[in-house]
Amino acid sequence: MSFVANGNFTPSDIVLKSNPFFPSVSLDDLRKQFRLDGSVTNERLRQSVIEEVIDVNRLLSQLMGQVEKLSDLSKGEIDGTPETDYLYFSAVFNGVAAKVNEKYRGYDSTNAGHKNADELVPTIDEYRRNKHWAIQQLLGQNHTVVELI
Repeated sequence: MSFVANGNFTPSDIVLKSNPFFPSVSLDDLRKQFRLDGSVTNERLRQSVIEEVIDVNRLLSQLMGQVEKLSDLSKGEIDGTPETDYLYFSAVFNGVAAKVNEKYRGYDSTNAGHKNADELVPTIDEYRRNKHWAIQQLLGQNHTVVELI
């Protein structure tokens, strides 16, 4: 019997549905987009996706009274998919990627492991930034918010 820490994953066909206003999220699509391999179990990934869907849905809840579904707010489509769906998936997927990288970065306690963990910090911050940018785009806000003190 062998163990492959970074092996391929077997498609799970797990699709998480939340409020009908928002699109359903496929774990397999997330894995493909962010190259998450089999070292992240379906159960752990599912939990992270649930947490992010709750957070993103909460942040976008003010849109719910405007139309029947999020895709109704879209001003266009790309490859047959409403632009709003792409932004929603971007918000959820980037949030999940940040969480997964945070959780899995500290398992290697060697010097090389510490160096790799330090190198992941900018990536985690970029994932969080991308999540918030997607949410701001869906809300019709600019990416930069400046306040005078």
